[in-house]
Amino acid sequence: MTKIKVFRKDGHIMALEVKGHTGFQEEGKDIVCAGVSVLTQSALLGLKEVAKVQTESSIGDGYLFFKIAEYTIESDAILNTTYLALKDLASGYKRHIKMEDCKYVY
Repeated sequence: MTKIKVFRKDGHIMALEVKGHTGFQEEGKDIVCAGVSVLTQSALLGLKEVAKVQTESSIGDGYLFFKIAEYTIESDAILNTTYLALKDLASGYKRHIKMEDCKYVY
């Protein structure tokens, strides 16, 4: 199962953590895991290259974490869109993706 934690401060998404593989299909053929990966890695790329916000990130096998230093209108747009897309994906694959909203503590 993939566990996604969304960290908010004053209503703004400030960080995202993704752990684990969905287990929907075998590795290399898992479209659900690929969907989570493309959404979250695109968000990170958009934050860095489009919104130009300072980010810290860590990526490994079955793991992605990033946080932003400050929110902007652009980062809000990117992260809220990513959140909605992940929430929609999770609603269709409840046995494979769990999302949790958390208080920002970093």
